[in-house]
Amino acid sequence: MGRKTFKVQGVAKLLGISVDSVRRDADEAGLQIERQGGSGPKTRIFTVENVFDLAAHRGRKYGLTPKTKRILTVYAPKGGVGKTTISSNIACILALLGLRVLVIDLDFQANLTISFGYDPELTPEEAATAGLPQSTCVEYHLGHLLPQWQQNGSVQPLAKVIKKPFGENGPHLIPSEVTLDRLEALFTVDAIMGKKPELAIARWLDEGLSGRNPNLDLSQYDIVMFDAPPAKNQTTRGALLASDFAVAPVSMERYSTKSVSYLADVIGEMKNTYSKFPQLSVLGNFFDAKRVRVAAQVIALTSKYPEAWMDNQISSSEEFKKVLDDDDGLPLALARPTSTSADELRAATRELVERMAMLNASAQKDGLRVA
Repeated sequence: MGRKTFKVQGVAKLLGISVDSVRRDADEAGLQIERQGGSGPKTRIFTVENVFDLAAHRGRKYGLTPKTKRILTVYAPKGGVGKTTISSNIACILALLGLRVLVIDLDFQANLTISFGYDPELTPEEAATAGLPQSTCVEYHLGHLLPQWQQNGSVQPLAKVIKKPFGENGPHLIPSEVTLDRLEALFTVDAIMGKKPELAIARWLDEGLSGRNPNLDLSQYDIVMFDAPPAKNQTTRGALLASDFAVAPVSMERYSTKSVSYLADVIGEMKNTYSKFPQLSVLGNFFDAKRVRVAAQVIALTSKYPEAWMDNQISSSEEFKKVLDDDDGLPLALARPTSTSADELRAATRELVERMAMLNASAQKDGLRVA
């Protein structure tokens, strides 16, 4: 991943604050900010890590300690709806609000992990030969943290599994790689033995968020996010059952009402079986209000799921394709902070935070300013 930097104006846009606030808060936080070389004005140059450090400082300054911790799954029963792009951007924007974010890649294809700059296919030997840092490689995933993995190898402490692509105050990542697919086989064995594997992730989160296990202390995180694969399997069901909220991105370029109906049915089954279920939010992606098909789909979705349909949507944009070619390899919200797409992502994330009722009114007024 390249080294993206920002001037003060870019940082102000990312954090939704004034340029003067950026300068003042950076000084208050004691951040070590590089200055631009040359004979001209010594402009401050912020790294991505600097920006997240500043966001964390503002979170402490304005008391952005959530009223409650939340668990969120981003899931769509079909591929090609922009789910991983939505996940990576939401995770970054939440951290820019000063929240402590853990995002977990549940897809053995590891698209989210790759989007954060890691290479699940790279061996340590290949990394050394290519002159890449060993941290680029992925050795562990969620499976290595669960008791089920004892049948397949040793359970690892959280510190060995976690990745920090943007430093200590950016979103943290539990990555994925191809052997995560074995976890589903272990869950299937549990199902045959009547052990209710769909509850395994919920138990794991409860233990971690409570801080009872020193090797699995998740208590520092305000929000835990799952990026779930389209597969309709035990792992995905377990993440949904463990979650307070579920975001379902739908592609407005093609009809998605069946996918939302399927997810609503799954949530209904959970409600009837466990009396626990995530609250559903439907996020329109690839949105173009001028297209007749899109308008018809919005009518269908809002009629059937009026409370789930989000007020903010993400428009179709070439910007998403362009960032894939950038050397920086950053999610769009970081790579193109002044773009319309970034504005839309921030607005959608703000709506999610409000739906999750994580912050009190004064904290939202002082800290939740997403331009």
